[in-house]
Amino acid sequence: MATTILIVGASGELGMQLVKESIKRGFVVRALTRSEQGFEKLKEYTDDIWRLDASSETNKLHDITSGIDYVVSALGKSISLFNPTPNSFYDNDYKANKNIINDAKNHNVKRFFYVSMKGADSASEFTIPRTHKKVEEELEKSGLAYSIIRPVGFFSGLNDLIIMAKRKIIPLIGDGQAKTNSIYHGDLAKYIMTTFLDLPKLIEIGGPSIHTREEMAEMIKKHIGGKIIKMPTALAKVGSGFSDLISKDQFGHKLSYFTYIMTHDMIAEKRGFLHFDDYLQGIDLSKIK
Repeated sequence: MATTILIVGASGELGMQLVKESIKRGFVVRALTRSEQGFEKLKEYTDDIWRLDASSETNKLHDITSGIDYVVSALGKSISLFNPTPNSFYDNDYKANKNIINDAKNHNVKRFFYVSMKGADSASEFTIPRTHKKVEEELEKSGLAYSIIRPVGFFSGLNDLIIMAKRKIIPLIGDGQAKTNSIYHGDLAKYIMTTFLDLPKLIEIGGPSIHTREEMAEMIKKHIGGKIIKMPTALAKVGSGFSDLISKDQFGHKLSYFTYIMTHDMIAEKRGFLHFDDYLQGIDLSKIK
């Protein structure tokens, strides 16, 4: 009998890659998405698609893991400054994942894989990593076999800087010397699905090259154009606090965490093959708006 796998957040950048890698390995895929656009994207790969839109209650996830062997959750509210999405990080990330974890317990899922983020334990004063940590805690106490994967960040997570570069400005918060080894989401999906049952309970993972934030900004400038503008950290923090007073999308939470990761080292075990410079060469700028 074929192995069945539920991909949660299946229409996102990482989710789509997880779907494709699962199908390559002969898994029968069930997919969960929030949007009609996501539903249309997934129809090419599976006809077993569950939809949870912004107005749906998470109890509509009842029995979503029935007949499923493994769950991989890449579900999360977009952290892009240019992509407003309904509901809070708590509703979009924590409540939905918690309901799926509980359903997985009821249906004796063999293993649950959760894509969290580096900083979930060390930067819990910020809403975004704190929400991921709450999901991790639900999984740890669930009694399920599990693996938690904490990427340092995705190349696609820097698309905001590419958007701003197209508008001729590349903001750099702080002195630009904080280091990271972000990873291409396709490389992470391949690593998860290749390693799969050999994954430890917790792993932090990054890409093959470590760069300073300034070096990455220079690469964006080389490929996209724009002028690098350095912004004092204190000014960015003031801006994030003010934004939350006027934003309905928790923009301030996004900006405050963006400020944090731009000014702190985010480095983990090197994996993957695609380098950031090569990623920039290969992107279709018309799709990044």
